[in-house]
Amino acid sequence: MSENDTRLPITAKRIDPAPGTHTVTYTSEIDTLSINHTAHSRQGFALGAVLVAEWIKDKKGILSMDDFLSF
Repeated sequence: MSENDTRLPITAKRIDPAPGTHTVTYTSEIDTLSINHTAHSRQGFALGAVLVAEWIKDKKGILSMDDFLSF
């Protein structure tokens, strides 16, 4: 990419066996910055699904995670 390029390349990979590893990485010609989150079990995902199910049960219309998170 050139210095004036405004595109942001994104790559997504699903690699087993981790229940959930998320890495955000910025790489330039000078250095790399990475932030990682690793779920050691699916318990957090299950809890999130239950919380959203309880919240959404009486709502109508098209909703998104922004609605749930009140953004």
